[in-house]
Amino acid sequence: MFPSALGPFEHTTLSVDGRDLKITIGRPLFSAHTDPLGTHTFGGKELLHVDDRPQFAEVAILRAFENDGWQGRWVETYGNGKMTPGLWRDWHAEGPGMQTNHPITDAWVRDRLHAIAMANGNTYSGCWDVVAWKGERLVFAESKKAKKDRMRGTQLRWLEAAMRCGMKADDFLLVEWSTS
Repeated sequence: MFPSALGPFEHTTLSVDGRDLKITIGRPLFSAHTDPLGTHTFGGKELLHVDDRPQFAEVAILRAFENDGWQGRWVETYGNGKMTPGLWRDWHAEGPGMQTNHPITDAWVRDRLHAIAMANGNTYSGCWDVVAWKGERLVFAESKKAKKDRMRGTQLRWLEAAMRCGMKADDFLLVEWSTS
């Protein structure tokens, strides 16, 4: 269902719009980057060793999907317009202004994302970190550092909007990662 590199898997319950949703949670172990000097940390985010260089958990999650035959993007809303998120595939050490935007060319994916954003009050705010698609399946994955991060209200609102647009609970993956 989800790339095995993001496991082991179990389930958690998220309450959305008065309903309890059973969401898959993956608990992978990623490698910390040991020499991040000179790399912009985007506000103090922990750097991981991905593609032989310092990157973030969002990229590690995206690579797990790509290595399993999926296409995807890291969806970054910080510093972008409400309806124009950054669509990234990796992290460049120079910081947010140097990131390369990779537009999604699959019309059905763009249309679904746009519909969810419209249902979310005309904003991508709260969109889960990684969107991935394979065949006709679209999924969202949210990165959370184990014992440090928690779900925000905007992310639950995105989940709620997505459910109203036909997405299912099994189209969402919480990735609660830790480092070795």
